[in-house]
Amino acid sequence: MMEKDEQTALLKELLDQLESSKLAYQQYLAGGKTFRFAQELKKYNSAIMLLLQTKGHLLSDALQQDAAALLFHYHAWTTKWEQLAAAIHPQPDDLFVFENDVTFPRQAAGNLEAVYLNLQAKT
Repeated sequence: MMEKDEQTALLKELLDQLESSKLAYQQYLAGGKTFRFAQELKKYNSAIMLLLQTKGHLLSDALQQDAAALLFHYHAWTTKWEQLAAAIHPQPDDLFVFENDVTFPRQAAGNLEAVYLNLQAKT
């Protein structure tokens, strides 16, 4: 039972961070895609990566592929973010935009949410 409780707690924390990241991304877009908002977005994305790296083993086997897809996306995104920041040394109000072919895995995030909601419905 402990494993299921740990997975549920992890999923809740993960979904909270994903929601914060989504809101930060919306602020980034609305705020003119500046470095100030990109830094906020990076904070949440880094928290999601750390959570998956340190506690991802608590997820069921069925969710491991989804966790890996999220980690792959955030790793690629973070690498691009750090490369651009190092190259241009942006100020808070500078435009901060880079291309990233590794798009956000919406299906993976949706799968995590579906499992969490299912676990909540059973309690």
